[in-house]
Amino acid sequence: MEGPGSHDLSLLEFLYRAPVAMLQTDGDGQVQLMTPRAAQLLLPLAPNSALENLFDVLEPTLPTLRAEVAAFDAPRGTVLEGRRVTLRLPGMPAREQVLALGLLKLDDDRLAAWLVDVTSDEHERLALAEHLALATEAAGIGTFELRYDGSEPLHFNVQTFRLFGHPDGGSPQQIVREAVASAEIARLAAWVAPLRDGREADSVEFEIRLPDGQPRWLAAKGRLSQGCPAPGRSVVGVIWDITEQRRAQAALEAQRVAERASRAKSEFLSRLGHEIRTPLNAIVGFAQMLQRGAVVPLAAEHRQAVAHIADAGRHLERLIADLTDLSLIETGTVRLDSAAVDLGALIDEVLHEADAPAAARRVTLRRALPEGRLQVLADRTRLRQVLANLVSNAIKYNRPDGDVVVEVRRDVASWRIAVGDTGLGMSQAQQKSLFEPFNRLGRESSGIPGTGIGLVLTRELVEAMGGTLEVRSEPGRGSEFGFALPAAASQAPPPAPPRALQSRDDLRGRVLAVEDNPVNAVLLQSFFNWRPGVELSIAGSAAEALELARRSAPDLLLLDLFLPDRPGLELLREMRERDGLAMPCIVISASALPSDIEAARNAGVDLYLTKPLDVDRLLHAIDTLLGTVA
Repeated sequence: MEGPGSHDLSLLEFLYRAPVAMLQTDGDGQVQLMTPRAAQLLLPLAPNSALENLFDVLEPTLPTLRAEVAAFDAPRGTVLEGRRVTLRLPGMPAREQVLALGLLKLDDDRLAAWLVDVTSDEHERLALAEHLALATEAAGIGTFELRYDGSEPLHFNVQTFRLFGHPDGGSPQQIVREAVASAEIARLAAWVAPLRDGREADSVEFEIRLPDGQPRWLAAKGRLSQGCPAPGRSVVGVIWDITEQRRAQAALEAQRVAERASRAKSEFLSRLGHEIRTPLNAIVGFAQMLQRGAVVPLAAEHRQAVAHIADAGRHLERLIADLTDLSLIETGTVRLDSAAVDLGALIDEVLHEADAPAAARRVTLRRALPEGRLQVLADRTRLRQVLANLVSNAIKYNRPDGDVVVEVRRDVASWRIAVGDTGLGMSQAQQKSLFEPFNRLGRESSGIPGTGIGLVLTRELVEAMGGTLEVRSEPGRGSEFGFALPAAASQAPPPAPPRALQSRDDLRGRVLAVEDNPVNAVLLQSFFNWRPGVELSIAGSAAEALELARRSAPDLLLLDLFLPDRPGLELLREMRERDGLAMPCIVISASALPSDIEAARNAGVDLYLTKPLDVDRLLHAIDTLLGTVA
């Protein structure tokens, strides 16, 4: 040790002069060395100013310190820190002083201890803790602590009590037992186990029941409290409510399931429509040929029977079309082409088609239209579908010798269209269920044919065109369905209706039809009996069609989209691009899906006809495209 004048200090001098309070004790806490600073800091805790034993002095503040040190079975140089000693100093007002205590194991019988005044740091820490507590409460996040020191094992903060539905507090253990199912408690215990050993674990989610029985979902994240070796080990963590998140996820999954189901339904209806339209083409097609006497002249009663077959086939076709359209509307994939439509001509067309069923039920069809041409902005095909559905319903649910009136009147910048009848009418209760799919309002056993989807589809189509379908009805006094569509500004001339066709011997040309269904191939041959000067070749596959086309280039191609060896549009592309064939093309398909129609348009198809075929429309198109119509 150097002399007093030396600038080098001995360890003892350093300990006495350092601002840190230092002590040295034996294994039982008996003080062997104490700096004046240490004595000054510990004096407020010492009974009768006795500072001989550190454990005795600190026992009122740190009652477990002696046991912790006894269990401090660690090698030399190990540090035990993190203990806080709070001193209450006299004065007016009284104030608190906070000391940090650290212990260093020198050997089996000696400990070095130090005390540091951390009062200002502790105040900052408490303020920060209060701010953090306020922030977590505002964010709805609670805290918990699981202690393993022999005291109460589970502790909640105020927010956690609120999350469990107990804002006034209570016993956390009892609250958990009442709120959490036993299976969930076992799962939480398994989640805590690695945390207690100091290992990491993901957050856990679990279900609880509030005191009122309401289910909620909570999530928790935890870890081993730092600086707390055994036996003072504890797990601390945060807990928050994820009920709305769970509900949102469930709603999203339900939406995905509904969308998958909707797509599956659409695909099913598409396949169903395709499969039904193919044999239906033969039923309706041959019925038309029989009606025209193309096969054999028929007696009047036989023609009537054939007419019933044709009408039934067309009814089935409309049913398939309605089902498909309703599915497309539900999925938002229906396509509307808005243009100027001659409303008067369209109404005449719909009423003309309804003549036969109206006569069969002794119902009179009338029109009440203002003078002049009436043009609305709408999709002509969909508007025709809407009017046909409304007129059909007005006939079906009418009384014998009743009336159906289609009325049009001006409504500012729109035309209001109404279809009224003198039939059964509906009660207010029936009107509330009017637009539920497949709900026939108790008329399932009335003997009147129907499925309960026509009006649903009608309303959806009217709304898609920018209108609103309105209903007025009274039991026994009939019903009226009306809607308004914007008046069209343009004065485009109405399309010329197809001419009534007869057999023509003057028409010439070569037509190649690609049709893999043998019955439909025979039907096409029957149609072309009305055009004996046209040479018809029929191919059952794409490969056969290519061979026939390369052997003799056709003037017109009739094409099915779905062929056994390749898609029809691929065949058309190869004929035009590789073989240089520029003939016009009519697609004849059992698919009425807008996506297939659009694909055909993009491929340069001149006309798209769906099965079952209308013989007049097909022959008129053939006449036009072959370029020899008189």
